[in-house]
Amino acid sequence: MQAADGKRFRDLIRGMGRMFGQEPDALILDAYWLALGKWSMSEFESAAAHLMQTSKFMPRPADFHELRKAGRPTAGEAFAKAIDHAASSAYRNGPLGEPLIDRCVRAIGGYIAIAMCEEDKLHFLGKRFAEHFETMQDAEDVREAVPTIAGPPQHKALSGPTRLRDLLPRDEFA
Repeated sequence: MQAADGKRFRDLIRGMGRMFGQEPDALILDAYWLALGKWSMSEFESAAAHLMQTSKFMPRPADFHELRKAGRPTAGEAFAKAIDHAASSAYRNGPLGEPLIDRCVRAIGGYIAIAMCEEDKLHFLGKRFAEHFETMQDAEDVREAVPTIAGPPQHKALSGPTRLRDLLPRDEFA
């Protein structure tokens, strides 16, 4: 949001507060602004309208951010894309091209592991994929939100077979 959106933002938060039986003071309004200031005004208004219709209590900034997560693909949807890529043998021409999905697939053994998996055992790979997907997606969210604290992504792309010791940092004093 822009500084010019401040009055409209504060009025909406005050209105929401009254709707839920609260009177947000200047300190609370500043806290909401700090937490939601990177949103566009239209995104904020849309989220506020939804939360006013569905919440039983005054929404906190975390409730607004949960709405953003709803727009992301679920682990199941992502695994379905990975299965389609593996089943069509397109993986032989390279990864899917969606970095998060490709990293999760590498973590469970690669597209070939999906392609070679018996259908009745595929749900085991799906469970492992989902665990990696959720963890990696959460880590990406934090790294994007606070890059100066969390730092850049730490994953390394592997181009083929490699030895584990080649990936580890070298100790100069050993």
